[in-house]
Amino acid sequence: MFSEVRRLFVSEMAKIWRTKLPYLGLACNALMALVARQSVESFAQPGEITAFDYFVSSVILTSTLTTPIFAIVYSALTIAGETSRGTLRTVLVRPVTRTQFLSAKLLSALFYLLLLVGANALVACFIARGYPLRSPADPPLEIPSFPRQLGILLYGMALSLIPQIAAVTFAFLISVLVGSGGTAVGVALGLYLTITAAKQFISVGGYELSQFVFSTYYDLPMKIAASRIAGMYDLWWQDRMIFMLASSLSIIIVFLAASYRIFLRRDLNM
Repeated sequence: MFSEVRRLFVSEMAKIWRTKLPYLGLACNALMALVARQSVESFAQPGEITAFDYFVSSVILTSTLTTPIFAIVYSALTIAGETSRGTLRTVLVRPVTRTQFLSAKLLSALFYLLLLVGANALVACFIARGYPLRSPADPPLEIPSFPRQLGILLYGMALSLIPQIAAVTFAFLISVLVGSGGTAVGVALGLYLTITAAKQFISVGGYELSQFVFSTYYDLPMKIAASRIAGMYDLWWQDRMIFMLASSLSIIIVFLAASYRIFLRRDLNM
């Protein structure tokens, strides 16, 4: 099964790279590193910005703006695009199971998410070389060593992927449910933007809706990482981090289970 999924994944990536959408997302995320540089320099005095300050700002900017948008668009097109083109039944006529086909599509969406993050991080790393590791304006705190700072940064980036993966599975479920690529993108983005805008104003049982929405936590791990890199004692496993993991992982599990169940039971002749 795994070899067939790998073959389908390679075929999917070769097909998708012949379109323009993936390149547009990667280019936008790379350019956001330049936007982040302009942003941090406009709010700081010369010499105040460190390499890690800039890098964290760049990652937070993309993870809250462009990365989720392009990841959602890509994920929404994975299955709905095949359905609208009429190629879904043709593909599944081959000796390919629905589980293998759906798994390859999901892997391609997750891989594209990693590419989006990597495109920004690569350019940001290059720009960060022009900043010092420590600023004269920093408080007199004992900061971690460079390898330790790098480890904290990578750990924060890994944790920040979890709510972004939830966004991917959200759009993936929409793609399974909707039969048109354009409609799937519109529904996924419409719901995502509506919930993101309204989450602060809706309460459920005394809890704000924002506590249970994955988009609330895109920047949380990197903010904690920035504090720890600067020598401040900020716990990883605080209440908000636990809420982030609980809500995001629950959404990932529920949406993936629903996607597989619906797709495996779908009547392709309808």
